[in-house]
Amino acid sequence: MTKLNATIGSDLGDAPPWDLIRAFLLLNRYGDYETAAEKERVDDSTLRRRIRALEQRLGRALFVRDGGNWQVAPDLQPLLDAAIRMEEAARSFSKDPGFDGGVIRISVLESFANLFCPVFVEFRERYPQIQLNITTEGYFVDLEQERVDIAIRLARPIRNGSALRIRKLGDVPVNAYASRDYLDRDNGARREPEFARHQLLAINTQFSQLDHEFPYAELSSEMLGVRGEVVMSSDNFSVLTRLCQLGHGVAVLPTWYAKNVPELEALPTASPAAASELWMVSRLDLRAGWQKDLAVMLQKELRAWSS
Repeated sequence: MTKLNATIGSDLGDAPPWDLIRAFLLLNRYGDYETAAEKERVDDSTLRRRIRALEQRLGRALFVRDGGNWQVAPDLQPLLDAAIRMEEAARSFSKDPGFDGGVIRISVLESFANLFCPVFVEFRERYPQIQLNITTEGYFVDLEQERVDIAIRLARPIRNGSALRIRKLGDVPVNAYASRDYLDRDNGARREPEFARHQLLAINTQFSQLDHEFPYAELSSEMLGVRGEVVMSSDNFSVLTRLCQLGHGVAVLPTWYAKNVPELEALPTASPAAASELWMVSRLDLRAGWQKDLAVMLQKELRAWSS
């Protein structure tokens, strides 16, 4: 047993090749060289050579006759158990790892989280063994440091040497919006919109532009035909939307987001053609089946919003 324990506890570099271990398992399982060789899809002599090679490595006979069949020697049960565990571990590599389940952390801008809820529900119905942990971000979290698996955001990381995987989900149409009360109060905004000067509610992007391409930050109100003075800024779409809803000024917002707020309407001079971009950023490789499905479902939902 001393030599056997030393063999089991040896470095991986001393471990027998997998084809020898598989031959060992098959002969024990079927008890017959001919049947085991057929399952392994090799000839009988090849299987016998593998068993002999394994016996030579371990320095002893591995099998005994039992009722006409070959069975692993009774004192080698620990070795058989170890080989079975190896087989189970190897089998797991032949499956899509997503089907093993687990908890996946997804970080989404708060203004997008509710809109993507139907996607998360549909995804869970398709992959019930995967638990989604959805958090909202008011800033761009560091996926590697904060152990977030996937982030959905309006920016693309550009750090050199980053291990992140990036996939564009689609374009996000934007426009300039104000409340009807604000537009009615400022008569010039309706009578002569091209000459009106507005109170502007701006997105504060200094916190999030580091190491990112952020097209949304480049969308100034003047690009949308709206001039004026910034009176308030925030890094949160919900806050900007609420300030806009209260009649405090004009904000550049995603069109599908603003359309869910009855009090808001697009400014007459605003251009409907402006757009930002939405990205899926992940520390996973985005190649597993469930990862591809999630990206496709998000893209489909985004297209539905845009249309």
